[in-house]
Amino acid sequence: MKRLVTPVVLFFCCAGLAHAAPRGLILDQSQIEFTVKEMGVPVMGKFKRFDAVLDIDPAKPEKSHAAIRIDMGSLTTGNDEADVIAVGTDWLDKARAPLATFQSSSMSALGAGRFEAKGSLSIKNVARPITLQFFSAELVNGKSMITSEFNINRSDFGIGGGIWNQGGVVAEIILIKVKLLLSPAVASLRTVVPQ
Repeated sequence: MKRLVTPVVLFFCCAGLAHAAPRGLILDQSQIEFTVKEMGVPVMGKFKRFDAVLDIDPAKPEKSHAAIRIDMGSLTTGNDEADVIAVGTDWLDKARAPLATFQSSSMSALGAGRFEAKGSLSIKNVARPITLQFFSAELVNGKSMITSEFNINRSDFGIGGGIWNQGGVVAEIILIKVKLLLSPAVASLRTVVPQ
């Protein structure tokens, strides 16, 4: 896991997130999950290793930033055979594209704790513009919770191939659910990753 730490830190620093008061991720209480339908039956999974640094300023949302990195090899559906297929060449291709990333380019407040983030989502080394809506709630002890649900079209990123694209075996739309618990704001960059 140490191989992931250095590129994560460099990524966030280069993204300009080491200013003001970025929030560190509390990984064991955060989730990134997905649902895709295979032959009409929902298949759910999650990623066990990811990192995020978010600096959400409700008073000045235009100065807010978000950056997320996900280790594709940490995917799990609870089925070992399905997991091997999911990270293989036709699907997420972890060997050539070990990380998926989101980097915001702008944010705006929508009211009542809702925000909109525009940015770039990269999966399988294919970057696409994306607009996401999310909720931000302040919790006790200065912590905050970010939640979001959105869909992606797997063909936009070249996810899936061969028999999986025949006759609607696997649905085009993948639902992504994100829950990020963030530590209180600090004066310097903090990155929390599992050892």
